Amino acid sequence: MNDLQAALAEHRLVAILRASDATRFADAAMVLHAAGVRLLEATLTTPGAPAAITALRLALGEAALIGAGSVREPSDVDVAVDAGAAYLITPTVNPAVLERAAALDTPVICGALTPTEIDQAWRLGAAAVKVFPVAAVGGVAYLRAVRAPLPDVPLVPTGGVHLADVEGYLRAGAIAVAAATPLLGDALSSGGSLPDLATRAGEFVAAASRFATA
Repeated sequence: MNDLQAALAEHRLVAILRASDATRFADAAMVLHAAGVRLLEATLTTPGAPAAITALRLALGEAALIGAGSVREPSDVDVAVDAGAAYLITPTVNPAVLERAAALDTPVICGALTPTEIDQAWRLGAAAVKVFPVAAVGGVAYLRAVRAPLPDVPLVPTGGVHLADVEGYLRAGAIAVAAATPLLGDALSSGGSLPDLATRAGEFVAAASRFATA
């Protein structure tokens, strides 16, 4: 858990890979890594994601942290850990998922939205709490409001995080931000532009790195 928290604080950015299939995950991940992204999330709702996680772990080794997203059931925990996921990301607070992950010594960024859910996720042992879907409920202003009474909880705003939002979230006290479509664009679809992804990734990394810890 401490290693994941340290990585979030150091790099401040998680790239979310979600698509209709995982065919382009490897290509996109290599572009993201070359641009400086060090935390990647492959969502289990994407067919082929477990195999992609395994392939990325083999390709990148210790040079990046590869996590599994959309983990909703204890069985998902087993699938993700068997695939080699270094950490898990959930969309919701499911105590059974956190218990299974703890049994397998795998840290979790647990999805939550309300102050009650955020506090519950933290008390259940989450390494950090994904505030999702943050843009739909007020963005930076919402994150700042919920963080005020929960200053000890490392928060990762997710859902509609655009490049222009990165600085605001990190100034508001987020340990990191997570981005999907605003970062990945069309790169995960057939014919999507990897050069454009490289440009966006460089911009996101530059914005996040201004708040990185050594």
